[in-house]
Amino acid sequence: MKVPWRRIKYWKCEACGKCCSEYRVPLTFYEYLKLKDSGFVEEKGGRYFIKKIGGKCPFQVGNICLLQGELKPLACKLFPFSIRKKGKEEALFEYEGEEYYVYVDIGCDNVIFGKPMPIMYKLIREAIEIYLGKKREPELITADLSIKFTGREKARMIS
Repeated sequence: MKVPWRRIKYWKCEACGKCCSEYRVPLTFYEYLKLKDSGFVEEKGGRYFIKKIGGKCPFQVGNICLLQGELKPLACKLFPFSIRKKGKEEALFEYEGEEYYVYVDIGCDNVIFGKPMPIMYKLIREAIEIYLGKKREPELITADLSIKFTGREKARMIS
C-alpha cells in the first residue's frame, strides 16, 4: 500500500532484500529491451515485469541486486518511492517549479510514520532527480554497502 510522503517521518534502506522478494518489478519498454535476452522478463496485459523465480527476483543474490547502473530498473532505484504527475494534495512535492506527487510504499519495514524529518525532503529530491533522469545513481535512497571486510571475510565471500 502506498501513502503520501507527508505521512512518513523517516525511511532508510537497510538492504534487507524484502522488496526484491515481495514486489513485482515493472519495467519500462526500454528496460524490457535491455533485459529481454536474460530470459527473466515477462509481459502481462501489455506491461513488462521481471519474472519471479521461486518467489523472488532472479537478479537477487542474498539481499543484494546484481543489476546495477543502467541495467537496474527505475522502479528498483526509486523503491519505496513512487512519483506521479497527479495525486492527492498531501502527496504534492514541488521541485524546480514543477509539481510531483510522491508516495511511499509502506510494505517496507523501515518506513516510520509521523511528521517528515528534514532528511525526507532530501530523499524525495533525489528520487525525483532519478525519476527525471537528472541523476543516474541513488546515493541517499539506497543502502550504504561500503562495508569494510577483513581479508578472511573477503576470502570467504569469493570462495
